Amino acid sequence: MNEEKNIALIGQPNVGKTTLFNQLTGMKQRIGNWPGVTVEKKEGFFKLNDKNYNVVDLPGIYSLMSDSLDQKIARDYLIENPGATVIDVIDTPNINRNLYLTLQLIELGISPIICLNLIDEAEKFGIHINDQKLSEKLGLKVIRTSGRHKIGIDSLKDSVYTSEYRANPVTYSKLLENAIHKIDKKLEEGNYKISSTYQKLPKRWLSISLLESDPDVLKEFSKNLELMEFINNLKAEVENEIKHDVESYIVEQRYKKCDEILAGVMVNSELYEDIDTIVVHPVYGLVIFAAVLYLMYNFVFGVGELFSGIIGEFFEILGEYLLIILSESYSGIIVDGLLAGVGAVLEFFPMIFLIMFSLSTLEDTGYLSRVTALTHNIMSKMGLSGKSFIPLITAFGCSVPALMGTRFISSHKERLITLLITPLIPCSARFIIIGFFASAFFIESAVLFTMAILGITFGLLFLVSYVLSKFIKGDSEEYIFELPPYRIPDWKNIFKMTWEKSKEFLKKAGTIIALGSLLFYGLITYPSPDSNYAMVLGNILEIVTKYMGLDWRGAVSLVFGIFAKELVVSSLSILYPGNISDFISPLQAFVLTLVSVLYIPCIATIAAFYLETRSIKWTAFSISYNILLATFVGIMAYNIGKLIGF
Repeated sequence: MNEEKNIALIGQPNVGKTTLFNQLTGMKQRIGNWPGVTVEKKEGFFKLNDKNYNVVDLPGIYSLMSDSLDQKIARDYLIENPGATVIDVIDTPNINRNLYLTLQLIELGISPIICLNLIDEAEKFGIHINDQKLSEKLGLKVIRTSGRHKIGIDSLKDSVYTSEYRANPVTYSKLLENAIHKIDKKLEEGNYKISSTYQKLPKRWLSISLLESDPDVLKEFSKNLELMEFINNLKAEVENEIKHDVESYIVEQRYKKCDEILAGVMVNSELYEDIDTIVVHPVYGLVIFAAVLYLMYNFVFGVGELFSGIIGEFFEILGEYLLIILSESYSGIIVDGLLAGVGAVLEFFPMIFLIMFSLSTLEDTGYLSRVTALTHNIMSKMGLSGKSFIPLITAFGCSVPALMGTRFISSHKERLITLLITPLIPCSARFIIIGFFASAFFIESAVLFTMAILGITFGLLFLVSYVLSKFIKGDSEEYIFELPPYRIPDWKNIFKMTWEKSKEFLKKAGTIIALGSLLFYGLITYPSPDSNYAMVLGNILEIVTKYMGLDWRGAVSLVFGIFAKELVVSSLSILYPGNISDFISPLQAFVLTLVSVLYIPCIATIAAFYLETRSIKWTAFSISYNILLATFVGIMAYNIGKLIGF
């Protein structure tokens, strides 16, 4: 039996690592979780000549520090598998930033194969890399690839088969090297008791990690108080020289080394840097962002309305036909219960699809990364960082993957705040509620209505974030921006992403929403239509919701929305048969929309929140503050609206 060799793909997020993984392994893949955590682990296989290879797609990371879950998983794999061949996947248009991770791999004693990915895009944008010179400077094998266009895949496989390189030593400033040497010597002489895993690691890497205050390395040596005191005194000496902290100094030294390596290796174009000075400008950039949002929602509602009308007519004709062929004992539950509930929700599927399509297109062109940079300064004032923007954008599709996406935020404080405010982002299900009321009450000003709801929601999101940042303890992290090049959209990839994000909605419509609609029909029909269980529940809740201008029907719809937000619309469609505008005013519709967007998230989101925090206390807090915030805002909005004459 042939021996199997491990290959680890490592790189920063969005460098095309997963596309390369697919090209290397084809359909021979399996997906599981990393031991003890819920982070996805992808493995694949290929055979070349007489050898079998097991390829592991490590999480996308910016650094090998153990201060975030993804980084810790990737680093632990490298430490525990010293015989693995490491392929360092680099986003060539951003090579100066990506080499930072390369230097950390070399410090860890690893000689990776350098994979210059997206090489086609780099050359298109006027960025040329002399790979021969780069290979000589690093002492590493360098391969040019493009996963999307299948460039260099065979060369990459061959390099894995034959690679026998050893990285050139990397040195930094004299001041830093002296500090590293002193710790090296101390570790040699001290014979400190550490685990066998750490004993095998390079002393230089341990020394740099101690200077950087890596959490895992500090914990490993924490019982050696004399060494800890020596490290602290040494850091104080260095900081006295540089007049700031050692951790930042090491980061600066690595980036300086990246620039030194690329000198004479890379020829760059300045055109796209000029464009970015406008796109990420604090004033021009925000104006452009607002215009993009306005155009996007015009497109979503303009085109979506056409298809929604067709779907609505289809369900209306289907309902009339079923009333004719079904007996009276079945027509009520099928037509008034199942069809009215599911049909009312499916009517808005085109808008959900178009929102996901628009966001996927903006992401694929590289614009969303600019928005991350643009909003960083604003978000940092609210206790967040640019990294929070990515899960918040994801939440427009669904809050569950957005909560999972917070794992790469290293700072505990910023991650917890992001987790707490993410449910305030209107997910695709909540956009159904917005679309439902926009179509029924604000058809001529649907875009302005939507932007008003979003404006209030984001205002509250920033306010809540700011308040939480004053009470939750912890440090913030420095954010390194990675701006990918502008790209012509890959429509095949966009439609694939759009479908992946939208299909969950259809699954819910066929399961949870259908069951919820039937349950809801039962509650409003029994024991009798004039005195039913839903009315009893609604009357209890109306004690509070009446201050928002909502009667028992609105209260009941909010309760069902906890199971799935789409059930708010299906419940209202059943409770208010015909045209809902005959039963409630535009002000009440506005308030009900606002409360539906802000109040307690759905059950799946609550479960995901608990799994990400493992804290009953913070889960209970999340639920409580959402309910209180929605109640307060609902009461205020209704009474202010009445006061000014709506």
